[in-house]
Amino acid sequence: MTRELEVAFGTAAGRLSGTLFLPSTDGVAQRGGRHPGIVIVHGSGAVDRFGADGTLRPIISHFTASGYAVLSYDKPGVGDSAGDWLGQTFEDRAGETVVAARFLAAHPAVDSTRIGLWGISQGGWVGPLAAVLAPDEISFLIVVSASAMSPCGQFEHQLRTEMTRDGFDDGQIAAALALSARRTAALSAGVPGAEILAAESEALRAEPWYRYCLAEADEFEFVRPIWQFDLSPSLRALRCPLLAIWGADDVHMPAQVCAAGFAADLAAGHPDFRLQVYPRADHRLRVDAPGLPPDTFATGYLEEMADWLDRRIGCYPRTSNTETLPSTA
Repeated sequence: MTRELEVAFGTAAGRLSGTLFLPSTDGVAQRGGRHPGIVIVHGSGAVDRFGADGTLRPIISHFTASGYAVLSYDKPGVGDSAGDWLGQTFEDRAGETVVAARFLAAHPAVDSTRIGLWGISQGGWVGPLAAVLAPDEISFLIVVSASAMSPCGQFEHQLRTEMTRDGFDDGQIAAALALSARRTAALSAGVPGAEILAAESEALRAEPWYRYCLAEADEFEFVRPIWQFDLSPSLRALRCPLLAIWGADDVHMPAQVCAAGFAADLAAGHPDFRLQVYPRADHRLRVDAPGLPPDTFATGYLEEMADWLDRRIGCYPRTSNTETLPSTA
């Protein structure tokens, strides 16, 4: 039976509230009776501790059933947390993640030497940053649907994918991408978001493809400091075991391109990583197929995460935690 403890801890963004999920110790052989711990690193948006529409619940439940303590919290300004997630850079979020990991490590039921991160989507940019920021404190990293591209590059991929799917021709797609490039240049030049939008004519706004580029002025201010973020330096500096997972049918991230990007950055010196692409799976690793209930995960997704963890820092005693699995893209 999982125990759920309401917790709160202080960060630079303010006091954040969340839940610490502690697994039952029945049948689990642990070092000194303490659990390894996982901090959830959320994706983008106003996300609470359970994820959009509760999508994190099955992930958390699987980890606790496997013997891991899990800390998940409301993002700044969401739920019971103070602050404003719209004002955070990736570096801000990485620092906050390290604070959360230290808070989890201090709990008496948790083994402070076996603390790691699980991040999805935008958390795939933040997680490696945090792991590099505190290499002696983060023991492992799992990222799901992470982008090897910048947020700008990822947006342009999604724009192209969605417009192609919806039947727009090459000229219309090129026009939308040109608008995105003009906005990116304006962001880099420090043009206020309101001025960027004001410069776009009514004729442009009337184009049938313009809805794919809809934005509010404050959104430009949010993305400005992160829009051209480069993950490569963090991946090249990363040394903790890494499991990176994608869904082949993810419209947000080109899975094979991202896996290849990760491989290129990691291959030069990372001691232990695995890259996995699941066929027919979407951004949240769900598979939509006839006869399957809604929100069905890709076969083996949850089990393979737990098995990978167990081989490295898991609940069961092992003579070595340095086994290297082959990387696959």
